[in-house]
Amino acid sequence: MNCINQFRMTSDRARVAIFALSCLFTIPAGLAAQQTSNPPSNQSTSAPPANVQRWEDDFSGDKLDEAKWERYSLEGGAGKIAVSDGQLQQRGTNNSRAGVRTKNTFDADRFVVEATVAKVGVRYPELGSSGPPPGNAIVTVLFGGRADRIEWLMTSEGRLEAWLMRDDKSERLDSKSLGTREKSPRLAVARRGDQVYFMLNGQTGLEKTIKSLPSTFSVMLYGFGSSENNWDSVTVQTLKR
Repeated sequence: MNCINQFRMTSDRARVAIFALSCLFTIPAGLAAQQTSNPPSNQSTSAPPANVQRWEDDFSGDKLDEAKWERYSLEGGAGKIAVSDGQLQQRGTNNSRAGVRTKNTFDADRFVVEATVAKVGVRYPELGSSGPPPGNAIVTVLFGGRADRIEWLMTSEGRLEAWLMRDDKSERLDSKSLGTREKSPRLAVARRGDQVYFMLNGQTGLEKTIKSLPSTFSVMLYGFGSSENNWDSVTVQTLKR
């Protein structure tokens, strides 16, 4: 079964709920099993192990928590950013890469960054176009305080893309065959040393070896250009040093 077909079968979250933090310890041995079978239904996501640090935000207030987040732009100007109805709601400007970034800088080479998408909307129509282009919602891991980063994104059409940006060069990591029918999935990027895992609802869809990544990182949420990208929650889990 290929990845795109597997992901299209994951509309029932209860069936595919895997404690994402387990990838810090078990992905190398259990990756194949995760990709070919359903996990036990009694697995719990309620409490991380004692040696794990957990950072999270469920956007339950009426404004952005400025102790946790700052507005941040990789390119172009900032757009709309609001917190309402338990969601972070964002829409940028044309050709921008702007959103929010964690104020925390994390330091770990084993981590799970997971964000739950609430909505992905199309971008505004461009002059001369026949209709609005697809929008996207992007979970970004920024390394070393620079623009070097890993991105895992979902488009408004349900396509999934994995990208590496390093030294001002971009590389698409997936085979252009990943997708999901879910409208509000959990997107996660996990790292175990040089191994990086791109996950949907706890299942691994793509594994890549990426060497020499810094251990320090922050997390950014955004959508390219005028994409409407709304988020329900974000968690960052790291191993204590």
